[in-house]
Amino acid sequence: MHIIEHWIQRYHPVSTIVSNDLTIAGIRLFSYEKTPDRNYLYIGRTSDFVKRSQVQEVLLVHREDVISLRTQELEDVFDTIMDAFVFYQQWEQNMLSAFRADNPEQTIIDACADIFGPMFFTDNSLQITAFSRQYPKGSVNKNWDDFWDLGALSVDSLVHMQNGTYLEKLPQKWNCEIFYEKYADHYPYSMMISQENVEHELTGQLVIISQTSFEIYQKHLAFILKQALCLIAGHEKKTMQGSIIQNLFRDFLMGKRLDSTGFETFIRIKGWKPDQFCIVALLKKQPVFWKTSGYHLQALCAYFPELIFCESPDSAKDEIVCCIPVSETSTDFSDNRNQTVFPPSFLDIVSKLNFRCFCSYSFSGITHIYIQYLQARSASDRNVENYYFCALSDLVSLHKSNEVRCHAIHPALAKIQLYDQIHHTDFYHILYIYLECERDRVLTAQKLFVHKNTLVYRLKKITTLFCLDLDSVYEREYLMVSYLCAKQ
Repeated sequence: MHIIEHWIQRYHPVSTIVSNDLTIAGIRLFSYEKTPDRNYLYIGRTSDFVKRSQVQEVLLVHREDVISLRTQELEDVFDTIMDAFVFYQQWEQNMLSAFRADNPEQTIIDACADIFGPMFFTDNSLQITAFSRQYPKGSVNKNWDDFWDLGALSVDSLVHMQNGTYLEKLPQKWNCEIFYEKYADHYPYSMMISQENVEHELTGQLVIISQTSFEIYQKHLAFILKQALCLIAGHEKKTMQGSIIQNLFRDFLMGKRLDSTGFETFIRIKGWKPDQFCIVALLKKQPVFWKTSGYHLQALCAYFPELIFCESPDSAKDEIVCCIPVSETSTDFSDNRNQTVFPPSFLDIVSKLNFRCFCSYSFSGITHIYIQYLQARSASDRNVENYYFCALSDLVSLHKSNEVRCHAIHPALAKIQLYDQIHHTDFYHILYIYLECERDRVLTAQKLFVHKNTLVYRLKKITTLFCLDLDSVYEREYLMVSYLCAKQ
């Protein structure tokens, strides 16, 4: 909220901010007709929040935090705050993906040019490896001039910094310290953010200097800088990268950060293609009285660094959830209803660790991860290892959302439609008529105006290409209900 408060200064905000939450899921207009979500920021007029109030000034409310604005232009405020969300989400995305750059610390400093004053990064030998290039020699202070001349901290500069007045230490998880350097003219305030590797060893330090004392919103943004710096330090072992990805993946599983920024951050950090097919699998320890220790999670991460693992967001259950990039294939015969190829030895290792694997359907891209988790959960609840065998139940359920039901449609139908578009065939219609006629080939051939032998050839090709078992009662019923739901 402090970040938003700074962004909307032109409205002269009057704020009561009591929390230090760094994450707001999104922005919504307030309505009494809907139950507020504590993760969102709500915007409305005072009269919207307080019944019988005649005041029309705009209010921003997030949990116990309230910001009152001296304006009645609700749409203008909404657009302004949306701009803030876009700006800072893009900034955070750039921070957390900076480790991929040739000089990641310089990338971070360049991206902070509009937020902070002069910045520099030093390694453990006090060599300056990155700094704000838009501040030339003579524009800051004597210490800054030393950087240009020596490319390192001079002894005098180091002594002056050490003799600075200690002002504040931000919470331990941020590990940032703020000083006042009485010997530094013009820019006497500095914030020092430590870069640590996975063993918590100091590998460098980012220093931000300022003409005035640091504002609260800048201190909040220091947390993102800390994450980005440690992500760089831990990149070789991919441990910090994993923690960022795991947190983001876990947010997806809980239905949070399901927006373009969250998805793009995930893709950029993992280096996946936007159309990468993936499956969400729920791993449940067998026998059930064994507990899934952190060892198993670490072991799986070590075996398969290309996959993403995290503990189940359902704290009452002792499970591991993983996101598996897969290759789509079409085979002549397969017991895998997803028609996918898992990473080599994945199922073997999972079995050796005494896990049962409950899999969702595979989809292109990561935008379906939340629904895929619900599919894997549904398979686990029904004790079937492949969602295919319980998808029909979700499809006809009156208690499932439309989104869940749409994703439960038989995956073969979308593949048949795509095949028809590419090869100019009519397999989608042929299969529907065949099922509608209850597999009566003579009647089907008559309705399609084709010879019976032609129909037999085409049906064989359909079942072979798309791994369909039309002798299975479940398969036929699932396909027919999927056709009906697809029409709706």
